[in-house]
Parts: sequence; C-alpha cells; structure tokens
Amino acid sequence: MMACEWGDQIKSLVQPNPDDFAVLFSDTATVQLSTVLTDSSFTGAPSRLLVGRYIDPYFGKIQTASFFQPTTQTAITVPVAAEYDSLVLSLTYDNYTYGDTTKQLNLSVHKVLADILDKDAYYNTNSTAFEETPLGKVKINPTPRTTKRLIIKLSDVLGKDIFERGKTNLITSNEDWINLVKGILIKGGASDNGAVIGFRSDLVYLQLHYRIPDVDGVKKDSSVFRSSASYNQILADRSGTIVAKLPANQRVAIPSAQTGNMSFIQAGLGIMTRIDLPSVRNLRFTKYSVANRAFLRITPKQFSVTDQLKAPPQIYVFRCNKNNEFYLGGDGFPLALTNLSTQQPVAISANYTVDVINNKQYYLLDLSSYVTELLTSETGDVGGLLLRTSAFNSGSNRPSTTYPSADTEFTNGLNRLVIGDQKSSDPGVKLELYYTTVKVE
Repeated sequence: MMACEWGDQIKSLVQPNPDDFAVLFSDTATVQLSTVLTDSSFTGAPSRLLVGRYIDPYFGKIQTASFFQPTTQTAITVPVAAEYDSLVLSLTYDNYTYGDTTKQLNLSVHKVLADILDKDAYYNTNSTAFEETPLGKVKINPTPRTTKRLIIKLSDVLGKDIFERGKTNLITSNEDWINLVKGILIKGGASDNGAVIGFRSDLVYLQLHYRIPDVDGVKKDSSVFRSSASYNQILADRSGTIVAKLPANQRVAIPSAQTGNMSFIQAGLGIMTRIDLPSVRNLRFTKYSVANRAFLRITPKQFSVTDQLKAPPQIYVFRCNKNNEFYLGGDGFPLALTNLSTQQPVAISANYTVDVINNKQYYLLDLSSYVTELLTSETGDVGGLLLRTSAFNSGSNRPSTTYPSADTEFTNGLNRLVIGDQKSSDPGVKLELYYTTVKVE
C-alpha cells in the first residue's frame, strides 16, 4: 500500500481481522483532457532532415522543408585537364516516413541567400531567404526501405561556376565557398498530398563530378561538400480543422469539450495533451482507505491510426503547473513523472501496445506516484501532467538547459495521437484505480 497521511489510522488498529480488508477497483474517476500548443519547437541541428507535404484529417496541411549549409574543410582544386560532368545533391534515407508514400512528391532544391550560421537557434517556424528559381527538381515515390540514397541533379550553371573556380584556384577556403553557396533548401511541392520523409543530416552533401582524360581512358573524380549546419522548417495550416482555434500560447490550454471531445499530441509542431484528475481526491473522504496503484489507459481514437499515420511508439509524462509550464528538476531540465521507487526513481513512459487477440491498441501509464501526491497534498495543488512523444535530452546530450528538446523525437518527427475524452462517443481515457479499505466496527 502507498504511504498516506491517513494511513496512520490503519496502522493504529490492533490486530485487524484480515476479512475486514478489501482491495477494490474503480475506473470511474474523472479524467480531464486539454490540448496545449507551444509557440514553436526547436528544430536546429537535427539528426534527421524532414522534407515533404501531406494533409492530415485532424491537423490540416503539414509542410516541411530542410535548410542546410554544405561546407569544405580544404581548398577546392580541380585538375586543369578535367572536364565538367555534373553537380548533384546526395541524400540518404533514414527510414522515417509519415503519410502516404505511394503518392508522388515534387521535390525542389533552392540556393539559400543568407548564411545559416548568422543565427544561433532555429525553430520550426523560421525561414531563410532563398532563390525562387530551383537549382533542381525531381518527382519521386519515396522508397526508403528499398533504396538507400536519393540523387538530385542540380543546375549546370552553378556546377560549371564551381568547376571553373576550382580550376583557377578561386576557392581557397570555406569562406570563399560560403560566398558562393551560402546554403541549400530542399522542400516539397506546395500542393503535394503524399508524405514527409526523413534523411540523415550527417549524410547529405553536394558533389561536383568531373572527368579527367587518362592514358588508359577517362578517370572520374569529384569534390564533396558536406553539411555542417541545418534546421527543419515545419509548418501547419489548420484552417477548417477541429484544431483550427488552438491558441499559439502554451499558457492557455483548450479543453477537449471545445475540440470535439478530443485532445491531441503532435510532434514537430509542439502539440501536447494535458491530463488532470479532479475527482481522485474524493478518496480522502472515504475513511480508512488508501490507494494502491493507478494506471491511465489511453486508447487512440478509432480510425485515427492508419498504416500511413501511425501512432507514436511511446508517450512520456512530464509535470507542469497551472500555466502549462514544465516543473524543472535539479538539473534545470523539465521534470518527468517518476515511479514510487525510493532507490532509483524511473521516468514514466508507455509503449504503444497492439493486442491482436482482443483487437485493442493502447498505452498504459503508471500514475501511482501522481495519485499518491494528489491524495497526500494538503491543498491538492500539485499541477497537471503533459504528454508528449519523447523525453528531453539526457546524459551526454545535456550540454545546457537552453534547448532541452533539441534533436529529440518530439522535434524530429510528426507522429501524432488523437484521444477521445470521457464524453466522446469513442472514449479513449480511463483511470484504473486500485485501493484498499478497512472495515471498522
């Protein structure tokens, strides 16, 4: 049994009859849902570049683009006898997709007009000036699981300019190179409705190909410009959707009653679900009762999960105040809800479970420690819980607390969850509460 302030009354009983103890179960506690939207998500220095566009039935039009800066560590030299071949952009799939990959995507590559490193931080709503005329275009059906790389041929005008400068030793440093090519943008078509696909940011580069006449034939060679800085732009047009009126202010949560009796989570765009348990404290008024365990069962809205729009593999729980601001731990990072262990507390999370036999899909979150705190608090003012699709940085990835969500799944993907509240025609939340009562004559 959990330790509670009224537990002393149970301990004071002298040799109680075991038959007077009863372990009961309840799943009728009120679970309040609301949706919180952060004003922006940190998307700088990602390990995954996101490119594409799709239309979500709940979240509207989702458009992503990636800005990156190819660089050189040495001077670019091209043999005088060399002959120009081509300039290409090479991208390596990282197997992440979200949306319908059977539909064609229209990708275009553009020259960026400002140095990406002029800014210290980038968020999903940021943009950098670029040339409207593309350096290259391609129509593809993404095949990340069968094809390792995507090669896009770029403008020969730019390619030959780089080639000639290399021949005449005009690119002697990275500074010379940046003056020529400050950055590259790759984005999906403005009317596409396919998928967003992921590429490895450490394996994206420009490659200048040329041929060198040789006594044994023609020798091929190239110069490679690898990406050293990047960020993802992730934009949403929610007009006409049920979440169109989400306030772009994290301090304001919109109750599920105002969004069709549903709440939402969406990575990339910073949408989280807030959980409150207003009726649990009623157990305090049941004499000689103590809570044992509490689990929150979350079931995605029926038909909201598809083969193209998959549920998040995990969801994570964090503590927040009445203004939806994260409580911070001693390390300055957002405070995760942990279990009841006094030895080594573990942050609470839940995997997406698919019960094939019973045809059920759910997450099961252990909220025992939170319920205990609700019951033992004098005022009950212990804040709420925020659900998101990933933890914050940890271990060696914590150089500072400035950008705690940098390069996490919550900023590097678009996985989303739709949850029906308890008044929905398809309720998706239930608090499973186990508690013990003692009969006293």
